[in-house]
Amino acid sequence: MPFIFLERPYYVAPINKSDKVYVLLREALVDTGKIALAKVVIATKQHLAALVPSGPALVLDLLRWGDEVKTLDSLDLPAAGRKNISAAELKMAKQLIDEMSGKWDPEDFKDEFRHQVMKLVDKKVKAGKTETVIEPEEEAPEASNVIDLTELLQRSLKGGKASAKSAPRKAPAKKAATRRPASKKRTFERKAA
Repeated sequence: MPFIFLERPYYVAPINKSDKVYVLLREALVDTGKIALAKVVIATKQHLAALVPSGPALVLDLLRWGDEVKTLDSLDLPAAGRKNISAAELKMAKQLIDEMSGKWDPEDFKDEFRHQVMKLVDKKVKAGKTETVIEPEEEAPEASNVIDLTELLQRSLKGGKASAKSAPRKAPAKKAATRRPASKKRTFERKAA
């Protein structure tokens, strides 16, 4: 299943003529088989996020903080291994999985609750019990600071300090998405699920 189908992904797009930096980051992540970790602020709340290349896009997916994930200590789980199952039982379970397996198609999965709500809305519309609601368009805020990643890399290779704070910042353009640089950025290897 593609990473994009996790619950809270956001597409990340370049702003202020930063296409080169965007492509550089995306391709470097692809070539190294890694994803980036970042701290981002959305609606005044800080989140931990993974930045993952997905085709031509970078996808930002919000993650839980380490202290929000419960440990397995409180669970009464059977011991790892195959001590309590026979070879025939395992063979039967694998056969059942094979029979139930298929190619991932997001169209096969629908939000049934939303579908029922929309049916109710349609029923009210037909009955004339409606009000006009205008959905707000998403607009990028006015200010932004874009870090020149290529200059940061050149400084790093020359032995200079390579931090987001020391990098020169470009002037904000007319429309740009507000972004606060992360205080810590790390990468780790992406493992197949």
